Amino acid sequence: MSVNWNNSLTARAQWLVIALLAGALLGGCAEQKGADEAAGTSAATDVYTCPMHPEIIRNEPGKCPVCGMHLVKKAGSPPASPASASTRATGPNDSARVPSPNEQVLSRVRLIRPVRAAEAAAITAPGAITYDPRRIENIAARFAGRIERLYVSYSFQPVRRGQKLYDIYSPELVTEQQNLLFLLQTNDPDDHALLQASRQKLRLLGLSAAQVRAVEQRRRPQLSISVYSPVSGYVMEPAAQPNSSGAASSMIAAPMPGPSSTGAALEQTAPLAIREGQYVERGQRVFQVVNTDQVWARLQVYAADVAAVQRGQPVEITLNDQPDAPPRRATIALLEPVLAGDAATVTARVYLPNPGGQLKIGQLVTARISLPAAAGLWVPATAVVELGTRQVVFRQQARSSRLLAVPVVTGARSGTQVQVVQGLNANDQITENAQYLVDSESFIKPVAHAQQ
Repeated sequence: MSVNWNNSLTARAQWLVIALLAGALLGGCAEQKGADEAAGTSAATDVYTCPMHPEIIRNEPGKCPVCGMHLVKKAGSPPASPASASTRATGPNDSARVPSPNEQVLSRVRLIRPVRAAEAAAITAPGAITYDPRRIENIAARFAGRIERLYVSYSFQPVRRGQKLYDIYSPELVTEQQNLLFLLQTNDPDDHALLQASRQKLRLLGLSAAQVRAVEQRRRPQLSISVYSPVSGYVMEPAAQPNSSGAASSMIAAPMPGPSSTGAALEQTAPLAIREGQYVERGQRVFQVVNTDQVWARLQVYAADVAAVQRGQPVEITLNDQPDAPPRRATIALLEPVLAGDAATVTARVYLPNPGGQLKIGQLVTARISLPAAAGLWVPATAVVELGTRQVVFRQQARSSRLLAVPVVTGARSGTQVQVVQGLNANDQITENAQYLVDSESFIKPVAHAQQ
């Protein structure tokens, strides 16, 4: 009897243990299910947005469809609604969809319409002051010889017309003087032609008429002959200036040094390379004398504006370092038919008088080239985004609050206004400040203009 009782107690204990284990297992499953449901609910309520475009709202991680930045989780965000699962749309025909890369959502943006008017336009072109190559005189040795004495000692030393530059001794020149003196001593009437030829040869070798008469009066050859400056200006060595017979663009690519160039203080006081006692060859350039009473303003006109620039058009030149000074008025003298190096510009040449040397070589200028009044659609210059080879504006889509980047072709400019030649009509609405919508030019993909 006691054995059966013990067996009954053992069986009951076993069933109790099994029941407790089953209850624990069921409770753990319920807790896990509740945790999974809570996690799912939390994930469903997470909202992700773009730091640069807060109007972009998603319920899962990803990238911003506008700028491509990674979406970040919005702290304390409410459950995402169907309308906030995509870009918000406020127009009557808008739907909750992801905008294409060339669209923007209209939000706190001022819209304007192009204005049809006839504006007096102008082109602005940068430039620099350069020498007038027509006023550069080369002082070359007409005969071989030795420099006996120099009367100029440094670059950019001012000289006057007729001022002595150097004395040179030449055996060739001494021989020609002796021939002239021999013909004078013979007193043969038949030698008159030879006498005139001898005088002419000395003139061609560089002697002046006064120097030839002095030789005849002294009846002895002059060993050292003086060379004088033919013009007034500044003395330079040939190596200090590019070859004026080269390409026109060489003066911009390698401008001649001047008082405003870098290191000009050293150049002006640097000794000349030519020395007393140095021999020179026939035809060798010894000096150059540059007259700056007239200079050039070489302006860089963009290739897109070249068609509007013609010879004789009025231009106003303003010195960049003297913005308050009255502009200098001149006209376009020449439009060079080549592009200036690698830049997509054409050089326009303007002749400027420079009495007293007020304009310095290398001085930067800004020119305003006046154009005839241009009729058409005009918009603020801030409404146009420059993309290098293209220009775009942000136009509002028909019956929508979305903005579409469309390409345009611009024309003349007048102050803060720019003419739109192609891409818009008078009924279009565009943003007044397109730069406000641009975070990166890489995402702008202009679409073809569609008539509304």
